[in-house]
Amino acid sequence: MAELASTSEIPKHPTKDEICQSLLAHDASTFFEGKPAVDIPRAAVLIPLFFKNEELYVLLTLRSQHLNTHGGEVAFPGGKQDEADVDIVKTALREAEEEIGLPQDQVEVISKVVPSFAKHGILVTPIVGFISEDFVPQPNPDEVECAFSVPLADFLSDENHTSQPGTWQDRPYKLHFFHHLCTTKAGKKIVTWGLTAHMAMVVASMIYKRPPNFETDKGFNWENPTKPAEETYFRFLSRNGYLEPQEGSKL
Repeated sequence: MAELASTSEIPKHPTKDEICQSLLAHDASTFFEGKPAVDIPRAAVLIPLFFKNEELYVLLTLRSQHLNTHGGEVAFPGGKQDEADVDIVKTALREAEEEIGLPQDQVEVISKVVPSFAKHGILVTPIVGFISEDFVPQPNPDEVECAFSVPLADFLSDENHTSQPGTWQDRPYKLHFFHHLCTTKAGKKIVTWGLTAHMAMVVASMIYKRPPNFETDKGFNWENPTKPAEETYFRFLSRNGYLEPQEGSKL
């Protein structure tokens, strides 16, 4: 069972410098060094942070209902890497500009977070950056229904949180759900879950330097997020024919 933080603990709001130091301590820019070069579909998301009344917020989007994949779901702005993208950071910035009108030069990129696999086998790298509190999203209706923000610490709180068991690659895991009211659509209830919730939990744990107030599974390691990410990465490569399983391997 993973460690739980005290439910009575009120998170200390870190300064921007402290946040940057925490993120850079877990920066995943070298994640692929020394690993097999394989042709896996890749994508990136931008995790936009900003301060409001000295509290740290994160910007999310609600994807348009008509989209074929993940329609009507909460997501960070992002998408698949294009051949023209110079790197994965460019992918996240380009997609954020296309989806919510965020100028690329108005994002202060801080770090990369360890990549995770989406359910269709796309490897997604989160890019964390600061944006201005004054930024007003301009959602592209072809992709985004609305954009909204919540305190990042909400992703460590057991308030408005539920979970249920799930499986991926024949491995059990805990699926987390966070229930919000959309700040741009009065009274609209929105649920952040799945990979988006996981990435938000990882970043929140890095920044606040503590685990969530609720139970997680062994696939969530707030002190060393690289370890479970590497285990998942190699297990995916092995199970999908990119690597030969080693004798006695439990992958």
